[in-house]
Amino acid sequence: MDGWDAGAAAQEAEGADGAGAEDAALTLAQELLRAGRLADAQDAYMRLLARVPGHPQALHHLGLIAHRRGAHEDAAGFIARAIAGRPAYVEALSNLAAVFRALKRPDDALKAAGRALAIDPGFAQAHSNQGAALEDMGRLEDALAAYRCAGALNPGFVEAFANAANALRKLGRLEEALAVCAQAASARPDAAEPHYAQGRALKDLGRLDDAIEAFRRALALRPDFVEARVALGNALQARGACEDAAAAYRAALVVAPGLADAHANLGAALEQLGRLDEAMACYARAIDLDPSFLRVKIWLHHKRRILCDWSGIEAEEAELLRLIDAPGVEADPFALLSMATSPAQQLRAAKAASKAIKSRKIDFGPRPAPHPAGKLRVGFLSNDFGRHATALLAAQLFELIDRSRFELFAYSHGRDDRSAMSARLRAAFDAFVDICDLSDEDAARRVHADGIEILIDLKGHTNGARLAILATRPAPAQASFLGFPGTTGADFIDYAVADAVVAPRARADDFSEKLVHLPHCYQPNDATRPIAEAAPTRAECGLPERGFVFCCFNNSYKLTPAFFDIWMRLLKARPDSVLWLVESNARARDNLRGQAQRRGVAPERLVFAQKLASSEHLARHRLADLFLDTLPYGAHTTASDALWAGLPVLTCLGETFAGRAAASLVYAVGLPEMVASSLADYERRALELSAGEGGELRAIREKLAAARLRAPLFDAPRYARAFESALLAMWEVHAAGEPPRALAVTDASDPAPAPARLKRVPYDACPLCGCSDAPQVLGADCTRHALYQPALPPIMEWRECAGCGHVFTDGWFDAAACEMIFSKIHPGQTVGYDMERQRLVSARMVERVARRVASGRWLDVGFGSGSLLFTAQEWGFVPVGIDLRAKNVETLASLGIESRRALIEELEGEATFDVVSMADVLEHMPFPRKGLDAARKLLRPGGALFASMPNMDSMLWRLLHANGVNPYWGEIEHYHNFSRERLYALLREHGFTPVDYAVSERYRACMEVIALRG
Repeated sequence: MDGWDAGAAAQEAEGADGAGAEDAALTLAQELLRAGRLADAQDAYMRLLARVPGHPQALHHLGLIAHRRGAHEDAAGFIARAIAGRPAYVEALSNLAAVFRALKRPDDALKAAGRALAIDPGFAQAHSNQGAALEDMGRLEDALAAYRCAGALNPGFVEAFANAANALRKLGRLEEALAVCAQAASARPDAAEPHYAQGRALKDLGRLDDAIEAFRRALALRPDFVEARVALGNALQARGACEDAAAAYRAALVVAPGLADAHANLGAALEQLGRLDEAMACYARAIDLDPSFLRVKIWLHHKRRILCDWSGIEAEEAELLRLIDAPGVEADPFALLSMATSPAQQLRAAKAASKAIKSRKIDFGPRPAPHPAGKLRVGFLSNDFGRHATALLAAQLFELIDRSRFELFAYSHGRDDRSAMSARLRAAFDAFVDICDLSDEDAARRVHADGIEILIDLKGHTNGARLAILATRPAPAQASFLGFPGTTGADFIDYAVADAVVAPRARADDFSEKLVHLPHCYQPNDATRPIAEAAPTRAECGLPERGFVFCCFNNSYKLTPAFFDIWMRLLKARPDSVLWLVESNARARDNLRGQAQRRGVAPERLVFAQKLASSEHLARHRLADLFLDTLPYGAHTTASDALWAGLPVLTCLGETFAGRAAASLVYAVGLPEMVASSLADYERRALELSAGEGGELRAIREKLAAARLRAPLFDAPRYARAFESALLAMWEVHAAGEPPRALAVTDASDPAPAPARLKRVPYDACPLCGCSDAPQVLGADCTRHALYQPALPPIMEWRECAGCGHVFTDGWFDAAACEMIFSKIHPGQTVGYDMERQRLVSARMVERVARRVASGRWLDVGFGSGSLLFTAQEWGFVPVGIDLRAKNVETLASLGIESRRALIEELEGEATFDVVSMADVLEHMPFPRKGLDAARKLLRPGGALFASMPNMDSMLWRLLHANGVNPYWGEIEHYHNFSRERLYALLREHGFTPVDYAVSERYRACMEVIALRG
C-alpha cells in the first residue's frame, strides 16, 4: 500500500495564518487537494509557484498530485525541489520515500524515511514508509516492527495497521493479519484500508467470496481507492467472473490511467474472455507505462507466439533471455517453456513462482487411520477431469490401477463440462471430490481428512493450477505428474514423475523435486482410444489429391522461425509436398502464410486443419506422411496422437523436459531412428524420408503398425504396474522416515501366468528358545513393500514367544522364495546408492567400531549399497563383502573388493576377520543363532561384531505401532523383531559382550550395537 501522506496537506493548511494573497492561494490549493480535485489543485499550485518560485509546500503538493496520477518521476522531482528549499521538511522527506518505492528504488526510499525520522523520530508516517521500503527489500519482520511503531505513535493511523496486516499476510500469518484488520476496522469504522487488507488476506486463504465482499466494503467507504479496485478485479477473475473483473480494472483506470498493473490485469481478463487482440493491447500499454514490467513482457511475447507474429521475435527473445537472469525476476514458468531457456533458467523461474504462492502452515491434527485393508490412498489434483489432453492420456491409467492395493481420489477444481470423458473419469475413481467452491485451506483439510497418503498434482504452473493446496502439506508425500513438462520449483512437492529421456539422472539438479523414473516413458496412454473407421478424404481436409504431406499439429506457440525455415526448405526441395498445420487462430494462419511467402513458398502450400472430435482427428492422421516436431517445446499429446494413429514422428532431442518428451515417446514405441541429434540431422532425415518412392518411410510405418499394440508406449496395463511400483516406492521412503530420494522403477512387462502362491515354511517353535507356546499377535499387509510380488503371501503373521518374549513371523521363505525376493532389488540396496549421504552415516558407525578394533579385515554381511565397506576401507580396514544379490556381488568385485554370493554360515575358516558387520541382517535370518555362531567362528578373539536392527523397546517403535503406521511389521525380508534386552541376552549366550549402543541414523526406531567376541 502506498504510504504517501494524505494528511500532510490538511495539516499544513491548518498551519497557514490566512494572511495575504500567498496564504490565501495556498489555502485554496490545499482545500482543492483535500477534496480530491487534483486538476484544480494542480492549477492552483502552479499559479502559486508562478507568484513565489520555489515555494516548498506548493512543490511538495504538486509531487503528491503527480504521484497519485502515477507520474512518479515527476513526483520525485517536485518533492526533491521542495526539500532543497526546506531541508528539514519532514512530511516531504516521508512522502519522497513513498515515491521512491513506486519507482522501485527501495534503498533510496529507506534513506529518505531515515532522514525524516532523524529529524522527527515521532513522525508515524515516516515509520510506515520506512516499513514499506523494508517490505520491498524482503525484510518483512523489520517492516512489521516499523508498521507497529507507526501504529503505536498514532493509534488512529489506520494505514499503518493495514500495512502491518499486509506484512503478516506475506509472512503467512494470515489469521493474525485478519485479527489486525478487524481491530483497525473496529477502531476506525470510516476507514477503507482495513477492509482492503482483510480482502487480501482472505484471498490468500482462498476465501474468494469473502475477499470480494471485503474489497467492496472498502470501495463503498472510498470509491476512488484504486488498489482496492484492482484487488477486486483480481479476486473476481480468480472466481471466473472475468466480465466483472474487467469492469473493476476499467474503473481503476478511470482514477489512475497510468497504473500499469491495472492494464496488465485487464489484459488477462480479456484474454480469458477470448478477446486476445484487446488483451495484447492492454499488455502493450502496461509495458509502455512500466518498461521494467518483465513478467508482462514475457507474457506478451508468448501471446505473439500464439499469433505467430514473428516480427523481431528472435531479437526480442534474446533480450528477454538476458533480462530473466537478473536476480528477483518474476516470469511465468509456462511461457518460458516455448522460449530458448536453459533448464537452470526454468528452475529459477519455477522456484520464484512457487515461492510467491501464499499459504500458511495448518495444524491438521492427527492423520486418519490407514485403510483397514492396507490400501494406499492416492489423490490426484486437477481442473482437467474432462475434455482435456491430460484426461485423454491418463483415463485408462486411473481405471487400471489395482484396487486391491490402492484407493484413488480425484480432487477436481474445474467445472464439470458434461462430456463423455468427464463421466468416464468420475467412474474411474473410488471417490470424485468437487473442490471448486472450497478455499485452498478447506480443500487441503478435505485431502487430509480423507487420509490421502500421496497427493499428485496434475497441473504444475499451468492455467488454473492450485498449488497453494499442496503448499499446506495435506499429504505426507506429494508429487508432480504429467500436466507440466518441467520442474515446479516447489519445496512442498517431493517427487516429479519422469523417465530417463525427459529428465536424465545427470540433470537431476535442474529439478527441485526428486526424480522418479518410470522404465520406458513418463507419459501414460489410453490404448482404448477409438479411431474413426472412415477417414476423411484429402479434398475434405483441403489437401491435394497427390503429393507428400508433412504434418505438425503442435500448438502455434511451439512453432519457431528456425523450424519454419527448415520446413520451407523441405517444401522447396519437394515441390509436390504441402505442410499441414492445425489452425490455432485466424491471425496465426494468416501470419504463417505470409511468412511462407516471404521465404519464397506459395501460401496455399500451407494447409490448416480445423478442430474435430478426437476419433475423427485421429483418423485424419492417415492422410499425412510424416509428423515434424518442434523445439524448444515439442510435441507431447500430439505426438502420442500421431503414433497411435500410425503416423511416424520425426523429432529432435532438446535440452529441457518440454523439448525431450517426443523423443521419449518415439523411443518407447521402438523407433529410435526417428530421433535426430541436431537440427541439421533433423532436416537431412526429413529429406531422406520424403524422397522418391518412400521405401524407408514405408518400412518405418510398417514397423510402427506392427509394434503399436505391443510396444511399451501403448501397453497401458504394463504402464499401470510401473506406476503402481512408483507409488509404492515413494510411500516406502516416507514410511521408513527417510527424506525423499531419487527412485527408478524397473520394467513391469507382462508376467507369465501367475505361479502358485509361495508359502512360508512354518516355525515349529520359537527360533531363539525352542518354546512351542507362541500365539499369533498380529497380521500385517506387506503388499506395499518394494520387494513384494504377487506370488508371495500378502499378509505377514507375527507371533510372540511365551517363554522368552521374542517376536517372530510364523515362518520363513525357502531358497526358491528367496531367489524370487532377491531378484527384485530395492533401489537403496544397489551398490553406490546415495553414496555421498550414506558415506557420512557409515563414517560414524566405522568410527565407533574403530575405537574398539583399529584395523584388520572387515566382513560386511548383506552389504547392499556397499557404503559401510567403502567407508571401512577409507579407515584402513581390508573390506570383504557377502550378499545374496548376484548383481551387487558382480558390481562390488568390479570395484576391486573381495565379494561372494553366500550366506555367512557357508563361509569357511576360523578367526579370519577382525570385524563382522551385520547391519540389518539378524532380523532377516530364519535362525539368528546360526548367524551368530558363524560370526563368532569367523571373528578373532577380541574382534568386534556390529549389528543393527529395529528396537521394539524404543518409544518411537511404540508410537508408530500405536498409530498403525509401523512399517516394520510389513517388511517382507524380516523374520524377527528384537527388543534391546532380548538382543543383548542372545549376544551373551553366543559369547559376545555388548559394549556400545547407539540410535541408528539410517532408519527410524532402529538401534546399533557393538559387541566384542570373548
